[in-house]
Amino acid sequence: MKISGKIIRIGLVLMVALSLYFSYVIWLSPAGKETVNVDETSSQVMTESQSNRKSSEIFLPLHVTWVQGENIQETNSENLVSRLQTVIGKARFGKLSEVVTGDKTEFDQKKELSEGFELTYLAPFLLQEYIQAFGLNLDVSNLSDDTEMISFTCIQFDEKNKKIRFLDFVHQTIYEANLSLDWEDIKKELSFDENKWTKMSKKTSVIAHQYDTESPIKLKKYSYILSQQPYTLFRNAFFQSPDEVKNNDESSELIFYGGNETMTIHSASQVVDFRGELSDTNNNGNIYSKSFPYISKIGSNLGNLHYFDRTDNQIDYRIFVEGFPVFGTDSKGKVGITINGEATEKTQVNIQTSLNAIQVPIPSDESVELASTADVIQQLVTHGAEKEELESVIIGYTWQNIKETNRVVDLLPEWYVKYQGNWYSASELSNKLAEMGAN
Repeated sequence: MKISGKIIRIGLVLMVALSLYFSYVIWLSPAGKETVNVDETSSQVMTESQSNRKSSEIFLPLHVTWVQGENIQETNSENLVSRLQTVIGKARFGKLSEVVTGDKTEFDQKKELSEGFELTYLAPFLLQEYIQAFGLNLDVSNLSDDTEMISFTCIQFDEKNKKIRFLDFVHQTIYEANLSLDWEDIKKELSFDENKWTKMSKKTSVIAHQYDTESPIKLKKYSYILSQQPYTLFRNAFFQSPDEVKNNDESSELIFYGGNETMTIHSASQVVDFRGELSDTNNNGNIYSKSFPYISKIGSNLGNLHYFDRTDNQIDYRIFVEGFPVFGTDSKGKVGITINGEATEKTQVNIQTSLNAIQVPIPSDESVELASTADVIQQLVTHGAEKEELESVIIGYTWQNIKETNRVVDLLPEWYVKYQGNWYSASELSNKLAEMGAN
């Protein structure tokens, strides 16, 4: 046999062996069982070389809407939003002024955009935090003294009138400034071939701060190899003095403690529950700046975390896949932070997340077709939902465990609804409403 033939045979044998090994790792490996490794190794300890994430990454707007007359398109592309923010960072601004406040009719008229684009958050974000995160030279001296309390959910970049506007839908308030922006660079980014746009309806949505999809939308279904993060990741990110933390071997759960801080890892659910006090250096400011250091120190180990939602003293950060948030049980895909108390030495912080993380995507050709936004809203109203209580309707990915293995999870695209302050999948909310109606 020729030497080349032998090499080919050897290569085939190695490929088969690797295939069998990976099959074992994914489907049969005992590492997938619900256990927590408490042995510290050099690979588990978070080193200084692991870089913290920047505020411009974590607080990036969640999607962009491109308005060209009657043509409205929207995308969740994080790369595009990030590139747009780079161009915006070079812009020049006039003084920001309050031009509408508390007048719904005037607000609705002023927010109409005929040419330009919008960057949007799902929950209120502070103006000062946005300016600081993206290094904008925006003059707010014309505004009232409480500028640190001004929040918004949408930023408009009006090409026709050369204006920037911050829209606060809750208080029907608009802040506006003159804008000098490189629109050629902006259009170059918006027109990039790899951008995947969704056609949006010109009709006014039931939910004032969003556009509805014009027709059903198809999205890919994903599968990911699951990994369990080492406890040291959360110990180093959450504790003020991680090197002095001890663990309790006598408890059925894995418990760490140091000073006034404790962290419990529940072996059955894999939930990480941290409770402590804010450090002196982190005790001033708002819930965004107070929670940011914890998220920043986690880095990208859990995935692509972004600011997602905020309610009173709780703020949620979620993992995003292809620009869409991930929803799961037992804090999977989420880091929830609750901060109680005023700016005193005893400001309490509670953080809940999961050891589990999705790391490596497994290619799949499966797609799921979702109904249009208007159809979803109509179905919910038919089941008894009150339109005034519908706060947001978005697409997210549902984290689904596979029964046959603990090492692979499916991510299924679904409509998600924020209703009466809580997030539900549209199907879950429909069932809940149906049960309420039956009673």
